[in-house]
Amino acid sequence: MNVIWKAQYGNPSFPSLGLPRRDADDPTPLATACYHPCKRIGAETLQKAMTDEELGGEYVRAMGSDLGQLCGELRDDVDWLRRKWSNFQELFGKGQERIDLLNRAASNFFYFLHRLFFEDAMLHLCRLSDPPKTRLRTGDRENLSVLALSALVSDPILKASVGTKTGQVRKSCEFARKWRNQRLAHTDLINRRKGHALTLPPVTGNDIESALKSIGDLLTLVEDHYGHPHSVLGPDPWGAKSLVHYLEKADKAIEKEHEQWRKLAAKA
Repeated sequence: MNVIWKAQYGNPSFPSLGLPRRDADDPTPLATACYHPCKRIGAETLQKAMTDEELGGEYVRAMGSDLGQLCGELRDDVDWLRRKWSNFQELFGKGQERIDLLNRAASNFFYFLHRLFFEDAMLHLCRLSDPPKTRLRTGDRENLSVLALSALVSDPILKASVGTKTGQVRKSCEFARKWRNQRLAHTDLINRRKGHALTLPPVTGNDIESALKSIGDLLTLVEDHYGHPHSVLGPDPWGAKSLVHYLEKADKAIEKEHEQWRKLAAKA
């Protein structure tokens, strides 16, 4: 397994053990059963779950059509990234004991998953902090980006504050943009031959979380100005925590079985 990747990201990776390929169950029924749309819960009314459409309507009522729609869409997209990253943290951010459990279960698979989570997070941060428009031959294409907020804010004081926060967002996401431009969305041939770890900035989970916080602070600034209540992500009963629960049960059952075999071998 490529060890350069470990140095690039600065996070624990999983060794290639050359495990034999195992037959897998058909993933379609599992994927269908486990899909659950994210619901947010308003901080002021924690008992009332809100769908994406209902929450979007609240944004428009508080901020007006254009700004409210954009801010609601951005919050929805940021929450999607937060949901993905929380699953990453549940799997890989709980210490060496958790890493050992994943290695025992399927080291190669979780190596791939760790890498995919990290790369997806960086690409997502880039999308959120891209220019508000992309120029094409057929005309400009609008992007869902926090950089589009400032143009829709009419209050001069808020507009200045949004501009400052937007600059902080761009700076906090710069590491991800370098990775996207040279490795994730395009493969820079010269840098690849030199070795990515030598040419690209190392990335840790703190970098992702810092960028996420910067984007969240910008959206909260706008939401607070218009009196929009904060929202929190509801619990995810079918996320990584559920997977870890069953992995732990299986790990204990396997260890119990091995112990029984050791006792039988000792008696033989």
